[in-house]
Amino acid sequence: MTIFERMPIKEIKGYDILPLIKDPAKPETIREATVHHSIRGEFAIRRGKWKLLCSPRSGGWSYPKPNADKEAIASLPPIQLYDMDQDPGEKHNVYKEHPDIVEELRALLQQYIKNGRSTPGTPQKNGAVHT
Repeated sequence: MTIFERMPIKEIKGYDILPLIKDPAKPETIREATVHHSIRGEFAIRRGKWKLLCSPRSGGWSYPKPNADKEAIASLPPIQLYDMDQDPGEKHNVYKEHPDIVEELRALLQQYIKNGRSTPGTPQKNGAVHT
């Protein structure tokens, strides 16, 4: 019996990556989407070639500065959508051109937040609020 078989784990909260380890060339997607969460509490979600940021900011890692660039940020759109295949540098926000993609990704992100997880299984408590 292995140590993992002795551990009282009720439910695995992750994805099985063994198929990718066994065959790294296999073009199998493990996750439906990947969620990013900034130090400021801002969310982004990526699925396929699309990346949706639910913030006018970059979502980069830096300590919050409550009043920094307040005027500049106020002039930016609250949502950002990028086609990462065509625009990996995230220079051209295409959220106005693809409202259907924005809504799909936003709904998926809200589902993940509501369930407290992005993996299959029992919903978990999640104190995060996102509208």
